[in-house]
Amino acid sequence: MAFHDMEQILPTFPYERIGKSYEAKGMLDDIRLLVVDDEEVICHACRRVFASQGFQVDTSSNPAAGLSLARENNYAVVLLDIKMPGMDGIQFLERLRETKPDLPVIIITGYPNISNAASAMRLGAADYVTKPFVPEQITQAVQRTLRRGGAGETARLPEGSPTPERWTAAREEFLFWDESWLQVGKDGTVRVGALLSRSQRKNVESVQLPMIGQTVYQGLPVAAVKTHGKSQVMVPSPVSGVVVAINEKLARGPSRLSDDTGLGGEIGYVCPTRLEEEVKKCRPRRVILANADAGSGKDQHTRLAGFGCQVHLVQSWQELGLLLGELDCSVLMIDADSFGERGPSIVEQIKTARPSLKTVVIASPESAHEAAYRQRGIFYYAVTPFADNEIVDILDAVFRSHPDRRLQTVHPQASPEWFSRICITDRNDQNVQLLTPPGLLRRDDGLGYQVLDKLRRRFYSVQTALEITTLGPAAILDAAKTYDRLLVLLAKDTGGLPGNLAHDTLGGFTSVFPENCGNLTLLVVQPSLSGAGPLDFDQRTTAALAEHIVREMESCDQGTHETPASCSRLWKYPAAGDWAHNSVLRGSPASDSPIVGPEK
Repeated sequence: MAFHDMEQILPTFPYERIGKSYEAKGMLDDIRLLVVDDEEVICHACRRVFASQGFQVDTSSNPAAGLSLARENNYAVVLLDIKMPGMDGIQFLERLRETKPDLPVIIITGYPNISNAASAMRLGAADYVTKPFVPEQITQAVQRTLRRGGAGETARLPEGSPTPERWTAAREEFLFWDESWLQVGKDGTVRVGALLSRSQRKNVESVQLPMIGQTVYQGLPVAAVKTHGKSQVMVPSPVSGVVVAINEKLARGPSRLSDDTGLGGEIGYVCPTRLEEEVKKCRPRRVILANADAGSGKDQHTRLAGFGCQVHLVQSWQELGLLLGELDCSVLMIDADSFGERGPSIVEQIKTARPSLKTVVIASPESAHEAAYRQRGIFYYAVTPFADNEIVDILDAVFRSHPDRRLQTVHPQASPEWFSRICITDRNDQNVQLLTPPGLLRRDDGLGYQVLDKLRRRFYSVQTALEITTLGPAAILDAAKTYDRLLVLLAKDTGGLPGNLAHDTLGGFTSVFPENCGNLTLLVVQPSLSGAGPLDFDQRTTAALAEHIVREMESCDQGTHETPASCSRLWKYPAAGDWAHNSVLRGSPASDSPIVGPEK
């Protein structure tokens, strides 16, 4: 994705949602970044990415002026382009090291060659990011650098790094992606967690949390819960971004997920990269609670609010009628005992006025009006749902908005139609191809079908090609020469959760070619543990993964006027100062020896 296209998705600062401001202040107030790049659009885009995360950001499109800023000010990190007129990035770095030998510098460039990497290593660059890059990649590089420090410097986290004790919500509002929830903090980070079902909460055995520095994507797994006698339950991330802290207490005591008093299940904190776009896909859980008894109404209000709901308590039909006309709310909970025999007729009137409203009746075992309520077409009739936390499952049912979490049903066919190429022309009139090894995508089912369907719903003209026999360096080079942008999708065990997506981040997937293929992007997916194929996931994960792949395809204008003389993907391994360039391909560029394919 190019920064030209990123302008459409980058969050503004402060965040604006439904007329309410999410201010990013606190944790990163005193952490300053400097961006030096001769392209104003990249400086501006970087400012928007990092300002929205709470950083103070200075930019310079003039390398000499940028060098003065770097010398005169106390920056935590400098993001530096290599190809600039007058003074290139290597010259900039040499002069900077004369006065600031330990200042962390991240190299960003569209010229990822071995010579530049060696020079940057010699001068103590902290990281190396190639263009085009997405917000998650540049955010991950900065967060990684802040944790480990720069050349010769001990890594440190900011003093105000998020913890339950230090973190403060910008607003009390919780937003949900099915069972996952998020809350935006004053420091720009997002607290994420999960509200599990009753059965899951009672039988938690272990929890697998994300790693600090890991990139997570909305709708794809952020954590996994192992329950007694059952397989893992994948918890989707409600937002995309980089994990900056995890709930260590949860890792040590998984039973915290089964807290009966409220939300519980805090997983960690994420530095979001697409918050303004993605909060629109999450939903607040707004509930109108009708209870004529003040005492029990207050208790029910407290319990619902503890589960992350925005609760509006009314005690009469008159109040309810007024609120229905003013509030955008899809769920009504009515206490049957407090309204007595009037309750069913009230529900009938509500159904007439608001047919789409989901009505949940809360009753005691002694209630004599169950039949009357059920005749009114209510959503659910619950007997003492707060006593055994049945209310958690009810909330999940009434607010669920994404596909089923069960393993996707694969249509049995004697010979399923596999394919390996998807080609589109994007909004910038660039020809884009998605290329996969054999055995990953089916035309009529699973991830392949979802990707094709989403592209067609966006009115792209889509071309596909049948499965290739092998996917080797020669095939990739040929496709890179033919298309403006090439994405290679791989299924590979990276130690993550099934469905995790890595965007060209692992040294093991670095490719070195003698010819120009700077238009290549690798997307690596952690394979499924079950199913007919390595990319067969539950329907919800499949839909989310397809969405991210399609977003990559439709937004991946290269976005740079640079023309790299070689195509060498160079990445820094976790060990500071240990640069490496390794081939993802088993074979030479002149051959068609197969690359890493699906794990069997």
